[in-house]
Amino acid sequence: MAQGGTHRLKHSFTAGELSERLGARLDFDRYKNGCKRLRNMTCQVQGPATRRPGMKFVYDLNDIFIDPTLARVRMIPFIFSETQAYALIFFQAESGEIYMVIGEDDALVEDPGGGGGIYALDLPVGFDIEGFDYAQSLDEIYIAQPGMQPIILIRNARDSWAWADLTFSCFPDEWPQDPPGTPDYTALEGWPETVTFHQQRLCYGGNAIHQQTVWTSAAGDYLNMGDFEGAGCAGVGAADSITFRLDSGTMNKIKWMISAKVLAIGTVGNEWTVQGAGQASMAPQSLLAQRQTNMGSEKVRPLMVGLSTLFVERHGRTINEFKYEYTTDSYETSDRSVLATHFTDYYSIADWTFQQMPDQVIWMVREDGAMLGCTYQREHKVVGWHLHETQGEFKAVTAIPGPRRTDEVWAIVEREVEGAPHFYVERMEDEFTGTQASEGRFLDSHMVATPSAGVVTGLEHLEGFAVDILADGTVHPERTVSGGQVTLDNSYSEVVVGLQYVSEVRPYLADVPTQGGTSFGRSQRITDVDIDFYKSLGGYIGRYDSEDGEQEEELAFRTPADPTGQQVPLFTGIYHYPFLEGFDRGAEYFIRQKQPLPLTVRGVVDVVEVHG
Repeated sequence: MAQGGTHRLKHSFTAGELSERLGARLDFDRYKNGCKRLRNMTCQVQGPATRRPGMKFVYDLNDIFIDPTLARVRMIPFIFSETQAYALIFFQAESGEIYMVIGEDDALVEDPGGGGGIYALDLPVGFDIEGFDYAQSLDEIYIAQPGMQPIILIRNARDSWAWADLTFSCFPDEWPQDPPGTPDYTALEGWPETVTFHQQRLCYGGNAIHQQTVWTSAAGDYLNMGDFEGAGCAGVGAADSITFRLDSGTMNKIKWMISAKVLAIGTVGNEWTVQGAGQASMAPQSLLAQRQTNMGSEKVRPLMVGLSTLFVERHGRTINEFKYEYTTDSYETSDRSVLATHFTDYYSIADWTFQQMPDQVIWMVREDGAMLGCTYQREHKVVGWHLHETQGEFKAVTAIPGPRRTDEVWAIVEREVEGAPHFYVERMEDEFTGTQASEGRFLDSHMVATPSAGVVTGLEHLEGFAVDILADGTVHPERTVSGGQVTLDNSYSEVVVGLQYVSEVRPYLADVPTQGGTSFGRSQRITDVDIDFYKSLGGYIGRYDSEDGEQEEELAFRTPADPTGQQVPLFTGIYHYPFLEGFDRGAEYFIRQKQPLPLTVRGVVDVVEVHG
């Protein structure tokens, strides 16, 4: 017999998308807040799942001589202040040279010489886009990489940058002592490969021969790297330079260093802390290097999130948190991706960044071109993973402070245009806080335009693509870009034109106790679903069963009171939907958005009947 309908409440999505290995863990707290699928959606700290904003097209790097066959590109942040922040973009040209261009205010900085060209800095021969490490001090970026003398990148103005070799007043014996071009020059053996600042010291870590050695400058004197052996360089004062080696017993190369309360160092096999004895500042006479954990690291720059250091383990498939624990008086490492291992089972993390505002999200580019997100706010016990896909492949990502009280996420996206790869600089729009649909920007590689006589031009970057269109807040029929333009079916004042992406929430469903025990695995059916929407419009609801697969139906929001041809007001409240399908042992449902409209789900209540 069928049991009377039971109402189940899903009030939070803060656990994000969980691995299907957890499919039977109905007793697990994170299961109750988790999803079987959360795609192109983010989980917010307050509980809702909300659609990620679209990516705004900024520039096609193919227009400034990038070599599209090599796909060598990288982005890093330059943050001088809240109002002076740039996305620095490095790429290899067809000539083989490495260039840097600057992203700012939804554009690339133009050449001060005029003519509308893009300002580009030519970097030194041997500069390795993937291999360089960096540390910023005000207007200067100190760069280290294998096989190249350390250099400094200097901002003179937003459109005037320069680089120079670092000239040290004192030089460690473990580094090459002769300038390039001389017979004894051994750049491949000696130059340091990682760099950071800590306690007013410039710190370099590891080279090809001395892989576990750290060299620090004198305090406040970044170019004095003496190690007590050079004439006039030695010293025993607390502010003098320091050279030390991590004695791990095996050759574990230094992969990263980061300054926190202590100097944290990640190697191939271990994680270390370095500080002065008795928690004092580091000094030649007072130095304590301690091996803390043994997870091992990949050469991906770590992230500082609150009091935690996050790093990618040595196989590139686990995100670890390195944090001091007062209860044990030691540093501990914990796996923060253990509940979503399916995201990195087959592809490693290639790049990542941290967007602090508004929701503390870690954005990660995966080797296959997908982008992972993880909403990460430990004080509220939120660690929620989500996957983001686009028509193309994400190649690099970074985040910088924005002018609208939020952090901007910039990305490089490879898209194939008429059979040829193009590399687009794009910026993720800010989180949707609008009051009407026309304020939404839920299309990728999009541009906002004012049509002329019903024609939208300037779409050369989308040539040949089928594009979706939001016209004055209404969904316009799809068009295909030809000759860099599309023709609309009417006159509109503002349109958003770009590529569709599909967003989906597919919640894990709680157990329903029966007289005979659990409902897990029993024949059941969902008869009704009440969705708690917030500032949403459009979308689809559907179900999956083993016999018929997926079935979906569009949700209707327009009422007879809404004027024809005008945008429909956003909906906040409970939307009731009845399901009429029969019983199945694996009943599940989903909420999906394919239109260029907002979607935020605060919770769902379903009514389930269990047979037997």
